[in-house]
Amino acid sequence: MYDEQRYVDITASNKLLRTSFTYMILGLLVTFLIPAYIIFSANGLLVASYIWKFYTPIIILEFVTVILFSARINKISSLTAKLMFFFYSFLNGLVFSLIGIAFVGNLEIILYTLLTTIIMFTVIAVYGYTTKEDLSNYGGYLKTGLISLIIISLINMFLKAPSFYWIVTILGVVIFSALIAFDVNRIKSMAYEIADGDNEVIEKLGIVGALNLYLDFVNLFLYILRIFSKKK
Repeated sequence: MYDEQRYVDITASNKLLRTSFTYMILGLLVTFLIPAYIIFSANGLLVASYIWKFYTPIIILEFVTVILFSARINKISSLTAKLMFFFYSFLNGLVFSLIGIAFVGNLEIILYTLLTTIIMFTVIAVYGYTTKEDLSNYGGYLKTGLISLIIISLINMFLKAPSFYWIVTILGVVIFSALIAFDVNRIKSMAYEIADGDNEVIEKLGIVGALNLYLDFVNLFLYILRIFSKKK
């Protein structure tokens, strides 16, 4: 027997997930293509020196962009949300250029890390989508773990203890791996709740989901890079 409501739910879920993953991938392409262009350009080192000169303002601008995005998402248009997301991806690409320059001569480490991150992300995302368990129950634990990770990282900025460095690295891989499954599961559940929502709502929520998945991917990549490179 034809179940119309189930069809609507699945269609909305697929649309929201498709929107989130599409923009996440586009954002990642922006972030990774910028350093690739800078690294292989003739004036790569010169450009990187300018980026390093304005490193602190870039980081502050990244934080401001994310905070404004989160605070104004209900009031801004989907077009503005997209522009803010890609602007953040662009800024992150500038920061990643410095990482790329640091690995000139050992770029295979970055490629290996990227491939590992893609495989891990895909496997965990599939689990988050297909599991019957409601992963929202773990939101509190993940938030506590993330806050703890930030606190330990800040403390170790002053202590510079190798043991703390590796504790943070392993915790980072575990927490952001769990967040991938959590966010995919949450986007899927969110889609069921807005099955009758208009395209503007779905588009904006898709951008929010894309930002969450983008951050999960980027942070997982950075922590895996720490393991493979053993560079602080």
